[in-house]
Amino acid sequence: MSRPDWLAGAGAVLALWNDVDEEVAADYEDWHANEHVPERLTVPGMLGARRFEADGRRSRPRFLTLYALHDAQVLQSAPYLRLLSHPTPASARMRPHLRNLSRWVCRVQQASLRWIEAPVAVHTGAHAPAPGGEANAVLVAQRLPDAPGLPWLAAGQAVTVQGTWLVLRPAGDGDAGPAPDMDVCRPLPIAQTRC
Repeated sequence: MSRPDWLAGAGAVLALWNDVDEEVAADYEDWHANEHVPERLTVPGMLGARRFEADGRRSRPRFLTLYALHDAQVLQSAPYLRLLSHPTPASARMRPHLRNLSRWVCRVQQASLRWIEAPVAVHTGAHAPAPGGEANAVLVAQRLPDAPGLPWLAAGQAVTVQGTWLVLRPAGDGDAGPAPDMDVCRPLPIAQTRC
């Protein structure tokens, strides 16, 4: 069952954007929801996760996965590094089909502990939100500049998502529609999660 306080205790967030080859889209969905994300949540210090898919027009890759971390050092821990270096057979098969990957490790600046399972507007920008300017945000996080990338990425798989700040807020919350640099993303299921 999904908990609304999945960000409780999170000092950092790992944000991963990606597309996938269309011919394996159904396999990707099954693998990502039922194996990959639940496997990552076995790592001590990974507190919870949320998966999203951009609806319609988008300025970034189609899928976004957020992992709540106790702190950024979780991504340097032996259990996490073991998962990267020893993928499951399904993960090894899926990796070459992933496209436009962008990986942000962020420090949490503001997080709502009453997360609502509904579409969110996702914004990445170069400037910090104005104080009080994101009062309705469910997540505000600042990208850490020196975070390591994924060691298994092949040439041509990565894309750069521009910005330093990640802001998520309820979609359509008080505005006529998303700004041109904002994607509206709907939540996707995750099986057997701890949150």
